[in-house]
Amino acid sequence: MAIDWYPFFVIDYRRDTRHLTLEEDAAYRRLIDEYMVTREALPGDDEALARIVGIPKAEWSRLAPKVRRYFKARNDKLWHKRCERELREQNRRHNSFRERGQKGGMTTALKRNGLSSLAAARLQPSSSTLQSKKDLSTELVEGALVDKCGQVAPRRSSEEAIRAAVERKNQRRNS
Repeated sequence: MAIDWYPFFVIDYRRDTRHLTLEEDAAYRRLIDEYMVTREALPGDDEALARIVGIPKAEWSRLAPKVRRYFKARNDKLWHKRCERELREQNRRHNSFRERGQKGGMTTALKRNGLSSLAAARLQPSSSTLQSKKDLSTELVEGALVDKCGQVAPRRSSEEAIRAAVERKNQRRNS
């Protein structure tokens, strides 16, 4: 997942970094940017950190004690609590959007195949909905098949569910 932005909370950042010199602040900000762009913990190696910041190792050695305080060292990596929290939130948001997109895509595919009545039944149908569809032996509901009694068959992928619904429609046409 490539995300080319991240939220930056200026007030929080200023509160936590007022005591840093301009050089320390710039180094810290570059490390945060690298963390968020690569979406992973930073290397614990001073030479690698100097390269990320874009300064010679000797200069990094002078800045490192204050800047490293913002990170926790674990397994030869530097972890940042706020960056990890923002990355988790981005992942949650991304997954939510992806799931909504898949649901919309399934509805579109069903409509394209002439199965719009099934697309409308994406949420758990009420008993009256099931009774009004007596000609159908099953309905598509969130990628699972639900029989007339409301029993849910094992979940399937969207593609499998669409394929099965199209096959059932074709069988009814041929009958």
